[in-house]
Amino acid sequence: MVSAADPLPATSAYDVVILGGAFSGSALGILLKRERPQTRILILEKSTEFDRKIGESTSEVAGCFLTRVLGLSNYLARDHFQKHGLRMWFTTPENSCPSHCSEIGPFSQARFPTYQLNRAKLDPHLLEEARRLGCDIVRPATVKSFDLQTPGPSTVTYKTNGETHSVTAAWVVDASGKAALIARQRGTLVPLPEHPVHSMWVRFQNVRDLDCHESHAGPLKTSIKPVVSRGSATNHLMGRGWWSWIIPLANGEFSAGVTWDERLCTPPSEGPVGQRVKQHLLTHPIGRLMFENAIPVENDARIYKHLPYRSTEVCGDGWIAIGDAAGFMDPLYSHGLDFCAHSISIAHRLIHDSLDGQCVQNRIASHYAQYQESYFRWFRALYLDKYQYLGDARLMRAAFLLDIATYFIGPVQLVYRDTDREFSKMPYNGPIGAVFAHFMALYNRRLELIARKRLAAGTYGKENLDHSYLIRTPFNAGLGALRHFFKGIWIWLSLEGETLFQRPIPAMQSPSPSEPATRRPETTKAMA
Repeated sequence: MVSAADPLPATSAYDVVILGGAFSGSALGILLKRERPQTRILILEKSTEFDRKIGESTSEVAGCFLTRVLGLSNYLARDHFQKHGLRMWFTTPENSCPSHCSEIGPFSQARFPTYQLNRAKLDPHLLEEARRLGCDIVRPATVKSFDLQTPGPSTVTYKTNGETHSVTAAWVVDASGKAALIARQRGTLVPLPEHPVHSMWVRFQNVRDLDCHESHAGPLKTSIKPVVSRGSATNHLMGRGWWSWIIPLANGEFSAGVTWDERLCTPPSEGPVGQRVKQHLLTHPIGRLMFENAIPVENDARIYKHLPYRSTEVCGDGWIAIGDAAGFMDPLYSHGLDFCAHSISIAHRLIHDSLDGQCVQNRIASHYAQYQESYFRWFRALYLDKYQYLGDARLMRAAFLLDIATYFIGPVQLVYRDTDREFSKMPYNGPIGAVFAHFMALYNRRLELIARKRLAAGTYGKENLDHSYLIRTPFNAGLGALRHFFKGIWIWLSLEGETLFQRPIPAMQSPSPSEPATRRPETTKAMA
């Protein structure tokens, strides 16, 4: 890896220049070099060392990419934390006892590989693998400008160790994450005003584990206990308009944060971010059990304002944006690395075939349209106004079963059945994808309406105490998922019948766009 004492690469002409060397950029370099070793690749990484990004928890599609595509099974088992599903906890304002909180989550161990990642370890591991395979790496490197030529080689100018250098490339790849360098230059970065959510996040030490003796024998002494460890899941504390994640890491620390819809929730806003997150966590009995004596890690906190965004252009002749540089939506179901995996694989195939002399113009145009279609289908299916019913255990039980069952029946089954083909296109595309997406958007809209009816009737959250919704048959890509799918439909239709003649409170209004299209999503690094 290039440092101040290392010589710069001898050449200034490349096949591919990748802007950013974290997960997406390094993974693309690895895939290209493995399949086409002669490809001349330069990775420009701005940091001297990677920080510990949000994005620790993976879902099953990303797990497939990490293991089957990148081949990281042994490394992940050795250096990262095995995840055992998603668990949600609900309460009411008057409850102070963790054992009375309603719970949704797996009863037994998950069957598909998923992980709790330490990105400060994973990203440098991938970058070093890209270097070992022959990618040139300049670090730290600040991209000063780039000229995307059509047709012809593009030019990228960067600065390192006080000197400015220019290189040419047949392909320029934006893997710069939320910096979204190409989208910002082209003025195509736009917010998603229909989903006004924000997040703040920190890591903690001295957190009480849900599986320790003190938890089981004391406040969390419940009559029904899952076989699988609760603590190794991604635990979510749920409330109307907000949710908090709690993710264990292999070094003993916990990542925790709160994500909220500004129309429904205002979390603590005064003081250091770490204390604000802790203050919010302590309002929930499970959060109080785990974080009563927790200590925020100093200088390891973030605030992310206006989480969802996208670029209206994600590719063109000789350039493509991948991962978070193309867009981001919502972290509730840990699907961020899913989108990264698909966009990396698409870029890999496009660039590989283009460098081999194939015409890829039609495929560039197809991906250009397909990304936007996939983004909005996924958003409307899963997240549009969902924060209205996050705090109701029964509504979320229906959503949990339906959301995850359709995920397994669709994207998970597809990537495991035909890995190369399915990763090389965006999820929820085509006629069948449209049917699933429209059905999911339908029940999401109806559950949001039912939530407003229950709010008007005073029955919102009435199952938030003393209900154990443990899932005894693990989700899989076959009959298990179908069983959960039909169970979710039954719960949904039961809720429809119960609220048939009730009037709802008014719907939430989407705020007007408040930011210019070229403004980057606001990220603040703060003292813990």
